[in-house]
Parts: sequence; C-alpha cells; structure tokens
Amino acid sequence: MTHSTARRPAPKTEGSVSTTVNFDPDELLEIDLWLIGMRAETGKRWHKAEVMRELFRMARTPDSPLRHALIRRADQ
Repeated sequence: MTHSTARRPAPKTEGSVSTTVNFDPDELLEIDLWLIGMRAETGKRWHKAEVMRELFRMARTPDSPLRHALIRRADQ
C-alpha cells in the first residue's frame, strides 16, 4: 500500500471520522505558540486537526524521517 504525502483538504463533516487527542495545559500552550510560529513562517493559519492529519500522512510513508523518529521513540 502506498500513501500520498501531498496536502489534501480537510474531509467534509458528513462521512468523516473524528478522533480526540488530550493535551495538558502547558503542552497545549506550547503547541499553540508553535502554530503561531508556523503561521508567521508560512503566512497560513494552521488548524490543529489539519496539522495532525498532515503529520499522520507524513509518518505513514515508509521512508519518512518522521516515521523513523517515532520508531526510535518507541524503542526508548
């Protein structure tokens, strides 16, 4: 199975599947500040859900550095 790493628009609400990620308040603040920095660098507003979808898409690619970093993290 191959996975496309091309950016895709968010799925329409109807027929999409929702998932939840819980963060502690300090971590959420760090993520929000990081997203503000991403906006400053790219000129684009990044939504958390969009970032999560993109990170998962990138990590599913067999030779992805992100995938390898997650595997190394699992071995710790």
